[in-house]
Amino acid sequence: MPRTVRIRLLWHKQAQFAGYLLAEQLGLARARGVEIECQGIDFSCGPIEAVLTGAAEMAVASPSHILECRRPRDLSLVLAIQQQSPLVYPVRRDAGVATLADLAGRRVGVWPGGEDLELRFMLATAGLARDAVTRLPMNDTVPAFLAGDIASAQMTAYHELHEVEAALGKDAITVFTAGALGCSLLKDGLVVSRTLIGEDPATVQAVVDAVLEGWTIAFDDPDRAVAACLAARPDIDEAHHRAQLADIRALSLTGATRVRGLGYPDPEHVARAAAAMAAVGEPVDAAVAAGVVDLRFWSAAPAKSRRSEWP
Repeated sequence: MPRTVRIRLLWHKQAQFAGYLLAEQLGLARARGVEIECQGIDFSCGPIEAVLTGAAEMAVASPSHILECRRPRDLSLVLAIQQQSPLVYPVRRDAGVATLADLAGRRVGVWPGGEDLELRFMLATAGLARDAVTRLPMNDTVPAFLAGDIASAQMTAYHELHEVEAALGKDAITVFTAGALGCSLLKDGLVVSRTLIGEDPATVQAVVDAVLEGWTIAFDDPDRAVAACLAARPDIDEAHHRAQLADIRALSLTGATRVRGLGYPDPEHVARAAAAMAAVGEPVDAAVAAGVVDLRFWSAAPAKSRRSEWP
């Protein structure tokens, strides 16, 4: 009997997770006795908590999620496909917000569940006090931003930002990014239970190899990737899947990917997450941060699936 490995995604199934969906649909780990099952987000149990409670064996989550969770020593980061933050923070150009400091005394929409570490890191770096900006948790930040109820909002460059640009026009907004301040925090990485690593490293390796193969297919053959996304989410039109995949490709084929190779779980991402926590007054044990990345599985994956040269 093949072993099923459940991967809890950070959001609903979409092109953001194309490589994982291909690994599942094509059975890329099946020859090694492993079936991959991708699970969409469950708002009652986040990706990290799913792994900690045994509801899933792996999760797509970030180094920040690991460091902020209740048992960081029980988790390891084994892959990072995207190599820079996908988050953006738009403001209306007519709102009188020329710099982050101008957000003082204003309201900003953020996702619930402690998803705003990067924003808090940015605000601290800009010199704002912890309570200078009111952060309002909301599942969908777009409607409140369009209605003018908030001055800015946490969004992704591959989804919500496009909605805002379509509604208001690109010239109507200014977009703040964490990268401009050196505050960019990785969003999507593959997180694994250390118990599973200890008990069944062969299964972990099979999944890592399959996921890397899936992402290689996705970036080499976008049509095939879009077809997989449509099979998983027929309610989203092809143009949306295709545009999102292009955005994910740009976020992934940069940074450590070009130096080390696709999927490299760069320890620098963890170091920056730890720096962010220190900056907002929530320091993490240095030994914990140093132990988050496990490079063994990426290093042992087939070279063809972790190449650094991409068109």
